[in-house]
Amino acid sequence: MANNIEEKRCMLCNKPYNYKYDMFGRGCLDNLYELLKVSKPPKVIWNKELYLCTMIAWKNHKFFLSKNKKYTLTQKYIALKYLDTMNYESLNDIKEKISKDISNIKFWSKNIIELISFKLNDIYQLFNYSQRFDEMIKEIKNIDFEKLDKEVAEKFIKDLSFIFDETKMSNPVSYAVFYAMQYAFWQVVVAGGILAKMNLSAKLLLHSLAPFEQEPEDLIIEDKETIKLITESDEVKNKLNQLIQRYGQGKRKFVIDEGASDEDILIRFETGDLLFALHDASILVKAQKDNENKWNFEIEIIDEYDFTDFKNLKEYADSNNNKFRDIFSTLLNNFGVVSSEYGVIKTYNLKIKFKTKEGEF
Repeated sequence: MANNIEEKRCMLCNKPYNYKYDMFGRGCLDNLYELLKVSKPPKVIWNKELYLCTMIAWKNHKFFLSKNKKYTLTQKYIALKYLDTMNYESLNDIKEKISKDISNIKFWSKNIIELISFKLNDIYQLFNYSQRFDEMIKEIKNIDFEKLDKEVAEKFIKDLSFIFDETKMSNPVSYAVFYAMQYAFWQVVVAGGILAKMNLSAKLLLHSLAPFEQEPEDLIIEDKETIKLITESDEVKNKLNQLIQRYGQGKRKFVIDEGASDEDILIRFETGDLLFALHDASILVKAQKDNENKWNFEIEIIDEYDFTDFKNLKEYADSNNNKFRDIFSTLLNNFGVVSSEYGVIKTYNLKIKFKTKEGEF
């Protein structure tokens, strides 16, 4: 006898099945009972799928719904439960819209009004992405980065790169989930930066991670730790000596401002914390000799904190010949470019202000 039951695909996992349920395969249906905390029906109930839909309708105080409305309600209710499980703040607006869609399903209404549409399989995939990410974050927090070799570093990069998928930006639900995962990732990077004594890099990154749909204010830095880091750097020492030789000979003062040449104001840092924190910054200088004939400087280092360009490995290699740091730093920059497109890492202007004098640098 021919089998006339056509093959269907489960709305949740998208796997094929060929029996009389309308939405879910048996395995997914069993899992949904557990997810939704609904008791499984007695064996005398033949259609366990319709029974689940009826229980969901009753949970939402909706009675006498048509079969079509029950099924629509069930999909929205399941989606909401998966989004609740992910517990990302960026999903709040979407969850609110789904909740309103559920409220709008009434037995007397002719049409079902939708504020947001989705495929249940997409929600389920996003849930699985988030579960995978959460497990990886736990592993990252336990990593001893000093003991990692190149192969482990490259595997780490490959495994984590899925959260920086630019194709997910077009759908509002997937965008919100990938936004949240990236935001959580950068919070871990900030913590790692502090542990690695990359305090300035961590501080600037943290400031760029403004809450969802908010923008960071511009930043002025004048703390002693940062000033010490700057004044002790070879790049600042060399730049000031260069400017003295070029503009200070036979003079008691000179000024390098925004109108100066790029050669005079451009400063690039080559190693450590400053390499990762500042990219092609500008240095503005007011210099004047004191009564002891020593140069006194008022300095502003200005930069725009942003990630706009993908980097090759050699562009982020520092002089310490640390291959893992080179790989990891290039990775973070390129992840940062994607996160900037998502709006996770936000652009802002920063200024480091300090005074110093000849003999102190």
